[in-house]
Amino acid sequence: GEAFGGNWCFLKGYSPEPEPERAVDALGEKWETLELAVKPYPSCRYSHAPLDGLIALRQAHHLSAEDIDAVEVGVSATGHKLIGAPEELKTHPVSVVDGQFSMPFCAAVVLSQGNLAWDDYPTQLKNPETLELCKKVRTLVDERAEEVFPREMSGSVSLKTRQGDFETFIEVPKGEPRNFMTEDEFRNKFNGLCRPYMSDGRMEEFSDSLLGLEQASTAGSVFSLSSSEGV
Repeated sequence: GEAFGGNWCFLKGYSPEPEPERAVDALGEKWETLELAVKPYPSCRYSHAPLDGLIALRQAHHLSAEDIDAVEVGVSATGHKLIGAPEELKTHPVSVVDGQFSMPFCAAVVLSQGNLAWDDYPTQLKNPETLELCKKVRTLVDERAEEVFPREMSGSVSLKTRQGDFETFIEVPKGEPRNFMTEDEFRNKFNGLCRPYMSDGRMEEFSDSLLGLEQASTAGSVFSLSSSEGV
């Protein structure tokens, strides 16, 4: 009662005028979790549409970091405040949090590695080639992204390379319900987060159990696999 309907309840923490009846509307028929987005990259969500674009262009044109002359990334004005400014700070990240909220750093890692995973932070933040590539990345406000914000967290990419100029605009970033991650993409992210703590066999068993959660006899039988081996 008080937790959801009181003066200091959960719902009022997220809305000045909550509608508690909506919490049980279509209960058992509509599953809100199916409307949730999942982040494929361990970075600020505003960076994800540009990262999708960079990965697509890199793969389509067989680009390497050495091919890159200049990069322009476009995001919404709100996104730019978080991952694009101030430029001096964003092009010289020091800590993991700096990297997570630096469009130039995330772009440089993706252009170098073809992806961005959690373990890239401790290695790439100390990689002089990656940090040099950061300086080639400019983050701007893209009017197309601004037009569809906040409904979509879109982004654009423009590359100048030794092989020519390429650009793309990603309206719906990977992970949104309309552009959801595949099972393989889920497993890749899961494995990247768990690999420091689990063997390959344990990771596969745990991920299989999570993906088949509705068939488990108890939740405990699944989550018992979540502890580090030997603990």
